[in-house]
Amino acid sequence: MVSLSISSFQVAKVIRGGSIISLACFLSGLLISQTALAQAASRLDENCEIVNTPADSGFDFTEAISRWGTRDSFDIDNGHYHVRSIVTNQLPIFDETNPDENISLYRWVNRIHLDTKPGVIRNQLLFEPGEEVDSQMLSESERLLRNQKYVAESKLRVLRKCGDTVDLEAVTREVWTMTPDISFHTSGGDTNFQLGVRDTNFLGTGQRVNVSYTNDPERTSYGIFFEHPDFRARRRVLKLAAADNSDGSVLQLQYAQPFFSLDSRHAWDLNLDKTDEVLTQYRWGDRITEVDHSKEIAEFSWGFSPGLQDQVTQRYSFGFRHENHRYGPGIERPSPALLPADISLNYPFVQYERVEDNYAVGYNISQIYRTEDLHIGSWLTTSLGYSPGGDGQLIFSGLYRDTLLFRPKMLLQWHADWYGRLNQRSGDWEDTVASVALDFHRGQTENRTLYMGLAATHAINLNASQQVFLGGSTGLRGYDSHYLNGDSAVRFSIEERLFTRYHLFQLLRVGVAGFYDVGRVFGSTEPNGNDLYQNVGFGLRLSPSKSDKGKVIHVDIAYPLNNHLPGGRTPQLVLEARESF
Repeated sequence: MVSLSISSFQVAKVIRGGSIISLACFLSGLLISQTALAQAASRLDENCEIVNTPADSGFDFTEAISRWGTRDSFDIDNGHYHVRSIVTNQLPIFDETNPDENISLYRWVNRIHLDTKPGVIRNQLLFEPGEEVDSQMLSESERLLRNQKYVAESKLRVLRKCGDTVDLEAVTREVWTMTPDISFHTSGGDTNFQLGVRDTNFLGTGQRVNVSYTNDPERTSYGIFFEHPDFRARRRVLKLAAADNSDGSVLQLQYAQPFFSLDSRHAWDLNLDKTDEVLTQYRWGDRITEVDHSKEIAEFSWGFSPGLQDQVTQRYSFGFRHENHRYGPGIERPSPALLPADISLNYPFVQYERVEDNYAVGYNISQIYRTEDLHIGSWLTTSLGYSPGGDGQLIFSGLYRDTLLFRPKMLLQWHADWYGRLNQRSGDWEDTVASVALDFHRGQTENRTLYMGLAATHAINLNASQQVFLGGSTGLRGYDSHYLNGDSAVRFSIEERLFTRYHLFQLLRVGVAGFYDVGRVFGSTEPNGNDLYQNVGFGLRLSPSKSDKGKVIHVDIAYPLNNHLPGGRTPQLVLEARESF
């Protein structure tokens, strides 16, 4: 809509230059002009095509997509349009048009909830009114919004098309973000407990604050955490974490401007990490030795990119890293026969990153009735550095992931990561670990899936403070945590997954799973340590639908199948929060 305003200065100027008649003529002319402008704007709106009506509180974010992945469609014919306006439509936590959610308690929660500030949502978009957009920019902006913990769901929609301009709507579903941070995790005999308060959307600003007390088999800890993901509205990240632990302390600081989009051209990162801790070594799930570990890490990097070209982004970064590790005897348990040697590294490094712009949107794959972004292209990040001190160390790390099969009811993906050092004087690998995993999803019905996962890890010359594990939540749910250890490990799991429509109190989405795990380690020095270990089990999955997203609560009961276990075969309870189903 076009509007016209008249200042008191303009009116005074007319009065000084003439009579009341002049003033009347002046005002008449203005009214005629404003009427003409309003009529022109009305004719412009008449030429607009209404594509969608604004979303209501019962909007279904998964209705227009396929469970196994749909390419985003924004009703703009893959063309380029200028943005005329952007409307933020923040839907309440509870849908009061749904009789199951229209109760007094939930209505009260909607009233007292402090909504995300509209500017915080708009700052996640890669465009502003007056700028040109296409489907790629809309799709990526939608993904950026979905990655934020302060919204349950998000969708960008075209409301109107007017020639080569569009009116857009950013629809989000609010979540309750200030909650008691109470968690209990038990897995194979190890119990972790956490109590605190967290807010992932402090005062509606998108900032994250957490104050917590943690007690686990390794340590007791009092910690604070703060993160501003859009510091000064300039897409800069500010993080601070500090903890006072029973075995040391933690201080971490990060100030960075990341490659926030596929077309970002520059990035930089400043990282500081000072941690004192005690590392525990295990045998058949029991803690047997300890190593005191102090580390100091400081890193600065700067990167550039030519941006998104032919659906591929390539990024180049250069930096310098200081890394210092000191080891000593533990506090409560004896040390290993040979303490790790201290390590001091100072080195420049280069990093290369390649990302394919190939995404789809689905649901009921890793989450329960929640929109999921599936990256079905490849992603490679690899870095290489050289520290000339001492024997000379070549330091390398990286990760790679890709999709091997993507079709209706089938998804096959794999990923690998690696880290290590090569001693230039001896030619030996040191503290080197490489892992690879394969995940296959086979849809059977609209709400049932057969999942299979294969994972392997291989280590070379780990120091005495580190081990490769299997057991509990690390892969064999029917055995104690850290039950098996060696130089390498392999694990296979098969699960029958059911994504039910049961919505417990309209707060928790419910799923169930039956599973079978099998795995073994290699290089163990223990009797029966290299045997094949198996278990079967049944699990419940609970996904909070009205609080900050990303976690699925697992309640698993697993039964070991091996006959030669000390103390006999007993069921194990695994209770934990994980990133996926």
